[in-house]
This record gives sequence, structure tokens and C-alpha cells, in this order.
Amino acid sequence: MGFMDKAKKFAEQAQQDAKDGTLKERAKGLADQAQVKLDEVQTQFNESQKNKGWDESTTAPAEPTPDPEATAEAAEAVAAAAEAQPPATPPAPPAGDALTVDRSHEIPPTLTSGDPLAG
Repeated sequence: MGFMDKAKKFAEQAQQDAKDGTLKERAKGLADQAQVKLDEVQTQFNESQKNKGWDESTTAPAEPTPDPEATAEAAEAVAAAAEAQPPATPPAPPAGDALTVDRSHEIPPTLTSGDPLAG
């Protein structure tokens, strides 16, 4: 199976998943998993700060190194969620002649008698 065949099969599967709603559910599940993992890492970090006895009277410790697994899982969840969203459609062109300028928002000048001294 060539690259184009695989790409076509993947695109067809993605379209079918989008119609079935399974793609959105899968992306939501991955996003939920990533959020749980991020919460766990945040809790671990907070616990490590409490265990070190760090308070505001001392200098802050160095930033912890992120967990590569959690980072990779979060990145995959974000990528899956981005793929799940349909592509943005460009706005429709204005109706009528493309060279016509819309001046409906402008205020027309007031007409005078032409005499600069007349009010």
C-alpha cells in the first residue's frame, strides 16, 4: 500500500469518525486523560514543595524538570483535539461587485449656500 493509499484511507476513516461523532469523543477522552495527568503532576510538585519546607521567606527552588511522559501525553492529546476540530472556513466574499466600496457607515457632508460668511 503506497503513501497516497494510506493517506486516502486515513482521510476516509477520519471523515467517517467525524460523521459518527467518535472522533470528538476520542479527542475529549484524550484531553481528559491529559488533564488528569497534569493534575497529578501539579499535586506531586505541590507536595514536593511542602516537603522541602519552602515558604515565602526563602528563595524559590529551581523549576522542576517536567515529566517527559506527561509532556508527551499532553502533546498527543492537544494534537488529537486539534485534528478533531473541523478546519475553519474562510468568510464568504461580499455579494455584488468586488470593486464596490461600502460607504454606508460614512456620514455625508452637510450642504451650505457656498457663502463662507453666511452661517
